[in-house]
Amino acid sequence: MICTGSLAGTATATMTNTVTIAANCSISTLGFTTTYDPVVVNATANQDVTASVTTTCTVGASPVVTLGQGANANTGSTDAVPLRRLSSGGGSPSYLNYGMFSDSGRTVTWGNTAATAPTAVTATGSATALTVYARVPSGQTGPATTFTDAVIATVTF
Repeated sequence: MICTGSLAGTATATMTNTVTIAANCSISTLGFTTTYDPVVVNATANQDVTASVTTTCTVGASPVVTLGQGANANTGSTDAVPLRRLSSGGGSPSYLNYGMFSDSGRTVTWGNTAATAPTAVTATGSATALTVYARVPSGQTGPATTFTDAVIATVTF
């Protein structure tokens, strides 16, 4: 007997593939650098400068950016009302007070709580830069040296 064709059976199934995009953010910072002149210019005028925090967050995330009290916070400093200071370093450091604000008028302190964080953070999937408005108040003195502080920027989403 010679077979000229064969019948084959078939079966099918649907494969469901799933990808979940997780809410995620990254954060980077650029601090300020300035010169403070306690004798002439800043004897009576504040030194206003800017810094920046940039976040990139997944679309749909709800990012909140907070700024810590700094490594040299003054006595009485809190996350809601940070009393930030720049330090000259060394064994007996000198300090310069300064503030960080979320508005150009430098009236809204940017602290380490959601209530003090700016509300203009958008999760677009692209980098979003936030301006940090800083002020070193006038009338402070110290030795001729470099003063620094380290503030932790956090994005919660």
